[in-house]
Amino acid sequence: MRDHRFPFRRSLGVLATAVALAGPLTVGLAGAQDDDVEDLRQEREDNRREAAAVAAELDALAAEDDELAAAIAALDAHIALQETKIDAAEEAIIDATTRAAAARAQAAVLADDMVAIRLRLELAAIDAFVAPRPDALSQLDSEDLLDVELKRSYVQEVVGDEYELIDDLRVTQAAQDDAIRRADEATAEAEAEEAALATRLIELDESRTEVEALRAQVSVRIDEWQAVGTEIEAADAAIAKQIRELEAELARQAAAEAARLEAEEEARRLAEEEAANDDPDAEPTDEEDDEDESSDPPADLGPFSVTHRPVPGAVTSLFGPRVHPIFGTTRNHYGVDMNGASGTSISAAAAGQVITAGWMNGYGNTVIISHGDGFTTLYAHQSEILVSFGDSVDGGDTIGRVGTTGFSTGPHLHWEIRVDGVAVDPLPYL
Repeated sequence: MRDHRFPFRRSLGVLATAVALAGPLTVGLAGAQDDDVEDLRQEREDNRREAAAVAAELDALAAEDDELAAAIAALDAHIALQETKIDAAEEAIIDATTRAAAARAQAAVLADDMVAIRLRLELAAIDAFVAPRPDALSQLDSEDLLDVELKRSYVQEVVGDEYELIDDLRVTQAAQDDAIRRADEATAEAEAEEAALATRLIELDESRTEVEALRAQVSVRIDEWQAVGTEIEAADAAIAKQIRELEAELARQAAAEAARLEAEEEARRLAEEEAANDDPDAEPTDEEDDEDESSDPPADLGPFSVTHRPVPGAVTSLFGPRVHPIFGTTRNHYGVDMNGASGTSISAAAAGQVITAGWMNGYGNTVIISHGDGFTTLYAHQSEILVSFGDSVDGGDTIGRVGTTGFSTGPHLHWEIRVDGVAVDPLPYL
């Protein structure tokens, strides 16, 4: 006799297998990643980090202006990259946390679904085992049923939808495992981003501290640059005033000398006339010739012209407003700078009289020569002055040597031409 419980025993075996599926199912889904792009990004970040590290080690007090500017630029670039990374990390943390929460919520729903499916399976199996349908069993035992498909349909009727429930359980279990895996991955991703974020925040704070220190030093340099400009402005005003006073004094002296000579000539003429009146035989004085001699005007210097280049070197800085190449600030430059090694001879640009030979604020050791008609030339930053006040010089005479005294960053000649004390562009006169 056939075992009428066979279909139900088979159902219970399938159910046991389904219940055992409660163990974890691993579903590996590897995300695609462009390694080349990531490598380039990492290389860029490494380069910026290295540049920032070098900038942080810069001795701000000893550094040149362009080195300070480059260091600040490197730190700014590193800070900008860190800020971008921090923003991305914060967004990634929010996204990963959201995904983890959604996946865990989905896993919880699926867990409830699995409990319901298991309960239905258990109830269906127990019901089929304890109280199978009599008519279904009798139909299965009937020898008239030779058709396989018909018997299969009766078996399905006896077993019910247990197979579908088992498939549902399997699919739900896999979905729950995937949700848990995604939740764990998202959580791990969020934790990794949080760790990286903490490191970047520390690095960002350090970079900001370093760049602020450099900016403070740059600010000091700018203040110094502006202070130098202010002192040179004051020196320019003092020079202009001094030149006008000296020129006026020279004019007074020349006028006094002319008046003295004229008085002497007049006295001589009167003495000669008196002598002639006392001696009737004396020949008359050639008054016309004397008049011509006494009224000869002084030599006309004409327009000023440079007869000798002060130093052989090329002009390296022009006349006019000078913009700092790093700071962007402006101050006036009242002459031209000319190349010259320390100790190079400085020549008088034209014949004239030395009206200043000594130290001047900002200009260092300075010589000023008056050339007449209100024209003067100025020679600054000298290492040694070889003339004195009141000396007369010819064009080409050595008046000093190139140096770097006063506000100077290296040996060179600062040369000016002034008209009535006011600086004009010397370049057209060269």
